[in-house]
Amino acid sequence: MKIALVTPISLHSFGGAERKLIEAADMLAEKNYDVNLYALPYMHPEGKVKKTSIFPSERINAKYYEAKHHKIQANVAYVVYTPLIWRRFKISCPIIAGLHSPLLFVSRNSLSTFTNPLLTIQRYKSLKYMASFWLSRFIKTVDLARFNAVRTLNSALKIKHRRVYCIPDWVNSKVFRPRITSKNDVFTVFFSGRHHWEKGFDMFLKIAAILKERGFKIRFICTREGMRFVEGTGFLNDNKLAETYSSSHLVIYPSRMDTFGGVILEAAACGTPVITTPLPAHQLNLPLLYADKISDYIRATVAIYNMWKQQMGLYEKLARIQYEQALKYDVEKVFPKFELMLKQVAELDEI
Repeated sequence: MKIALVTPISLHSFGGAERKLIEAADMLAEKNYDVNLYALPYMHPEGKVKKTSIFPSERINAKYYEAKHHKIQANVAYVVYTPLIWRRFKISCPIIAGLHSPLLFVSRNSLSTFTNPLLTIQRYKSLKYMASFWLSRFIKTVDLARFNAVRTLNSALKIKHRRVYCIPDWVNSKVFRPRITSKNDVFTVFFSGRHHWEKGFDMFLKIAAILKERGFKIRFICTREGMRFVEGTGFLNDNKLAETYSSSHLVIYPSRMDTFGGVILEAAACGTPVITTPLPAHQLNLPLLYADKISDYIRATVAIYNMWKQQMGLYEKLARIQYEQALKYDVEKVFPKFELMLKQVAELDEI
C-alpha cells in the first residue's frame, strides 16, 4: 500500500505534528509500506533545526518532498489539516484530515485573542493566526466534508463529519522512559515546547521569576534559548529530551490551546510529575496537577517542591502512578489504530 503523509509546515520545523508524522513514516516504512512525506516550505516562527537531527526516515525507505505545490498519487493520504491551504496538494486517493491545530478548537477563554488585532499581534507577532482562526471557524465544516475521514486526537474535541476516528497521539516508551536512577540534586523545573503565548511560555517565565525572587532554590530550564531566570538547553533530539525530562523533578506545561498534550505524556513516561492547564485536550486520565492562573501554578510547584524535600516516598509514588498511566498511550497500543485507519480509508477507493 502506498501512503502519503502530508503537512503544510516544513518537517524541519519539528513541531508536535511534524514529529508525529516523522515517527509514523518511520514505523510504516519498517512494516514495508511505500511511504512518502510531503510538505510546503513554510516554517514555524522559531526556524529551522538540523536535518540530521530529526529525520529518522532517511535511514529507511520513506522519501521527503518539500515544495510549494505537490501532485500526490497514493492509496491513502493523511493530511495535517489547515483550511484551504491543504488544496496546495493535488491528491488522487482517499484523504484523512488530521486535526492537529489548536486553532480548530479555540476555547472561550482564548477567543478574545482572535477578536482583537492588537492582542493577536502582541501574542503571535503576526495577524496570520487571526486570519487562520476566522477562516477555520467559518468554513471548516464545509471544507472538512471534502475529506473521506477525519481524525481527532481527543474525544473531548468534537467535530461534525460522517467518518470520525478518535485516535490519540502515542508515546514511544522505549525512548521516553525513566533514564536515570536519581534526579538532579537541585530541584529542577522544565518547560518543553515552542516559546509561544499559545504554549504559555510567558506564564512559565513569570512563575520562575516569582519563585526565584521569593528565594526558592529551584532551577528553571527550557528547550531552545533561555531567558532571565530560565536556562536554555538548545535544541534537544528525542533521546536528549527524554534525559532532560528524567533528570527534572517537575514539568510545567501551561499551554492555553492544545489538541492533545504530547509533552504531558512524554514527561509522565519519563517518571516526572506534570502541572498543566485543565483544557479538554489535557483530560488524559492521568493523575495530573491542573492550574489556571499564575498563583495556582506557584502553589502547585511549591507543593511538589516540598513533597520532594520532605516526603520523598509520596513524590516517588506520584511519579510512578503517572508513569504507569502514561503507558496506556504506548506506541505499541496506539499506533496499530492509526495503521488500521489508513487501511480502512484506503479501502473506500475500492468500494
